[in-house]
Amino acid sequence: MMRKQIVISVLAGGLFFVIAFLRPACYEAETVFFVPLTLLEKQIEQNGIGFGSPIEVDAHLELLNSQSLKSALMSRHGADFSLEISKTRNGAVQVIAQASDPKVAADIANGAVHAADSIKQRMLRQNVGMSFDVIQGRTSSLKKQEQVLREGLDSLRLEAQTDSLALVALVFRKERQYGSVVVELTKNERKLEDLKEYLYAPAPESYVISEALETPKRSGIPAWAIGLLFGLVVFIFQRAVSSGILVSKHN
Repeated sequence: MMRKQIVISVLAGGLFFVIAFLRPACYEAETVFFVPLTLLEKQIEQNGIGFGSPIEVDAHLELLNSQSLKSALMSRHGADFSLEISKTRNGAVQVIAQASDPKVAADIANGAVHAADSIKQRMLRQNVGMSFDVIQGRTSSLKKQEQVLREGLDSLRLEAQTDSLALVALVFRKERQYGSVVVELTKNERKLEDLKEYLYAPAPESYVISEALETPKRSGIPAWAIGLLFGLVVFIFQRAVSSGILVSKHN
């Protein structure tokens, strides 16, 4: 009885070993990086070494899990891969890629980091571009107001030379209005210059701690371990069944 159970267990283990050995190959590659500050001006304030806040890290995780990023990777590497995105305890981001080829797995993991940076840069430039258009429109309007007020003030000052108190009071009000417009116009022009720089400046890139490398080792449980495990399971099951039968016969 024991010998028969051992033979069946060995055969079952061998069968599962063959099945596991013939399963499609799956290779794993991993990269870890820190998310940088999103705004370039904040990055400059911290001498180019600022790390993103928890909110910025969470937003970056959303980008990595977005359909846009997956579509970009699929167009380059095909659909036969999987991505696992997670945040480490120290605030870094871990990307694990699985594919049927070790080089493809490494390329996908590293490509996901670059693709997320690229998507973020496009979004930032789009937002900056919209702000630039709004500020530019307001600046054009202020320039027209400034010109109209300046021409009106020049005329009023000439008329006010007649010592008319009413005209002097009107000139005073117009000068205050003109001064407010000039101040706002100056601020908007400076803002436009800043936005113009941000519009063409590259967004801060992720700080890669460990780049994904090609590895020849398959991921997952080895075939021999699967065969051994199932062989033991079959053997234990047989022993349990035979013990139950013996007990029932004895009773």
